[in-house]
Amino acid sequence: MRITGVMVQYYVACKRELWFFGHNINLNDFDENVLVGRRIHEESYGRLRRSVLVDGCIALDVVASKDGLTVFEVKKSSRLTEPARMQTYYYLWYLKRKKGVEAKAVLKYPTEKREESLELTPDIESRIERIVEEIPRILSLPKPPKAIKKPYCRRCSYFEFCVV
Repeated sequence: MRITGVMVQYYVACKRELWFFGHNINLNDFDENVLVGRRIHEESYGRLRRSVLVDGCIALDVVASKDGLTVFEVKKSSRLTEPARMQTYYYLWYLKRKKGVEAKAVLKYPTEKREESLELTPDIESRIERIVEEIPRILSLPKPPKAIKKPYCRRCSYFEFCVV
């Protein structure tokens, strides 16, 4: 099973959203917040951006520098900081474990003019490994996990479908 960075993000944010996404119930293509986020991503850091698809499961924006490889992840807002961090850490973990490449990461929020540097630690690697093991189990469930109301539910593209 190919586990994508988006799956890791959904796992951390909402396991029910992960299940919907993993079963090709994708409402993101029509969600205004998602569309705005894609546009910000496409328009940000144009001259620095080099999109690279790795193994068909992770799409990286990368910049080679004197210090090695840096992965950039661009987000619309910091509202879902922990899911965004874990998605970015997954990219670092994947590069290290599957490709033998050590990298650093920068999580960028252009509309907030803010960024955060990230580096993989042994504790974070362990957490990513647990997530990677858990995602297939959630996707194999016959029906989605029970809804858990969270502060950001109203902005989720699945909100009306999910009816939390």
